[in-house]
Amino acid sequence: MNNMKHHKEALKDKIESGARISPEEALTLFSFDLIELGRLGDLRRKMIFPHEQAGFIIDRIINYSNICEAGCAFCAYHAKANRVPAYELSNEEIIEKVKLLKAAGGSQVMLQGGLHPTYRLDKYLEMVRLVRETFPECFIHAFSPSELVHIGKKEDIDLISLIGILRDAGLNSVPGASDILVDSVRERVSPKKIKTKEWCTVMDALHHHGMMSSATMTYGMGETYEERIEHLRVIREVQDRTAIIRAFIPWSFSPASTQMDDITPATGIEYLKMVAIGRIFLDNVIYIQAGWLTEGMKLAQIALAVGANDMGGVLMEEVVVKATGIETRTNMDEMIAVIRNAGKKPVLRDSAYRVIREW
Repeated sequence: MNNMKHHKEALKDKIESGARISPEEALTLFSFDLIELGRLGDLRRKMIFPHEQAGFIIDRIINYSNICEAGCAFCAYHAKANRVPAYELSNEEIIEKVKLLKAAGGSQVMLQGGLHPTYRLDKYLEMVRLVRETFPECFIHAFSPSELVHIGKKEDIDLISLIGILRDAGLNSVPGASDILVDSVRERVSPKKIKTKEWCTVMDALHHHGMMSSATMTYGMGETYEERIEHLRVIREVQDRTAIIRAFIPWSFSPASTQMDDITPATGIEYLKMVAIGRIFLDNVIYIQAGWLTEGMKLAQIALAVGANDMGGVLMEEVVVKATGIETRTNMDEMIAVIRNAGKKPVLRDSAYRVIREW
């Protein structure tokens, strides 16, 4: 017992010194008390980001279609899940959504869909050019590593060339949607999506073009603590090599209405522990986003005290999470109030995390 206590104290000292911790040490953190873990997470946040502020952006996710051949077990949104009828947005509908974003003072457009069975590269280029021409000053943060690999295979074109073509059409960055980067888990929940190695290859190709990304984590799909840490290890390694990951965004899996609805949803305590452990382990990622969309505003607010330092977007539209039955909406006033009440200074930021406005 004393040995365990000694080990915990030594690890605490190591974290407080700012030293990098190993995957084995990170695993021990799950047994820490939340208050202690949260304190260490906040301490590490101060080391990499010494400002008591939290940013947000006004953006819009445009889910251009839900026709997807991946059919992941954790998704309630693809057409085969029978929750949302199959659809494809027309160019007019996409333009209308971008116009509303612009009217609301927004700056970032996220175009996202699934692995569409018939779309070719021309279709993706058309969407990017359409948004770029209608809204020249906007930032297009679009597609996902899985979508890019899917397009590359359809066109028989390598990722570096493909990303170059999309960038020339107006694509600015790609969200690093990564679910969980452990192939044994991916095999079970998303067998038709890319493997971990391919995700890393997309990150390297984006780096080749000087383009930035992010890294997400969907946990609570029956994976072990070891597998969660392995996911973080992959991200840290990619970031050491490329430095293109602007933010890490953990969120808990919402089982309702998916093919995995027998799984008990992860708890709020688990979410806060994941934020803190992510912050301590990912010593090379500056921003950690509080996932208010899946966790709700109250938990996201507490996340700002345990290592998170960004609130992500005041999303004007989001339909994938909504398909699981979660309804979380926010607006700018609420976002400002939530950040303020967490004892932080609210700032509106752009896609490169530059501050545009402070309150």
